[in-house]
Amino acid sequence: MPVVVRAFVAVPCGERLAGALTTVLDGCRAGPAGTLPVRWTRPDNWHLTLQFLGDWPESRLAELQKALRASATPQHFTLVPGELGGFPNLSAPRVLFLQLGGGGRAEQLAKTVRDCTAECWPDGPQDTRAFRAHLTLGRVKVRLSFGERNIVRDLKLGPLPEISVEGYSLVGSELRPDGPRYTELGFFALRK
Repeated sequence: MPVVVRAFVAVPCGERLAGALTTVLDGCRAGPAGTLPVRWTRPDNWHLTLQFLGDWPESRLAELQKALRASATPQHFTLVPGELGGFPNLSAPRVLFLQLGGGGRAEQLAKTVRDCTAECWPDGPQDTRAFRAHLTLGRVKVRLSFGERNIVRDLKLGPLPEISVEGYSLVGSELRPDGPRYTELGFFALRK
């Protein structure tokens, strides 16, 4: 039976942004945000997901790595942190995230990745929903009360340092009771 790996393709958050964002969120959680029913993500798990792949056999991941290495990769670019956002929205969020802007460059990179995954496994389990550049900060456990929604709307995250995107990773994800554990399976440098 083939070995299956739960995986995704992502841009690492970077140490500068992770450090600054940790400081900001720790400050927020020391105040009213600390009472929110949110399971906050760990800083070492922060990343910009270009595409969630789901469960892929190792052989198909090896094929994907070859396709990603051979693809016409975009040049280095910068991601600019923006405001706090929520899926589906901040009025009834299930996920809280940091918006990231890159002048369409992140979208271009996501398209490159998605073209490669579609080529390697057209009917695979990969996510095909529209790409939106963001960094997941936390998952809301229950529907927020009116007061809790106001606390979320009042959270200010910036200004935060930019992310210099020099490449992206294929990442294996192991789900554990204390949260997911990620392992880099391959790194793909962008052109200078």
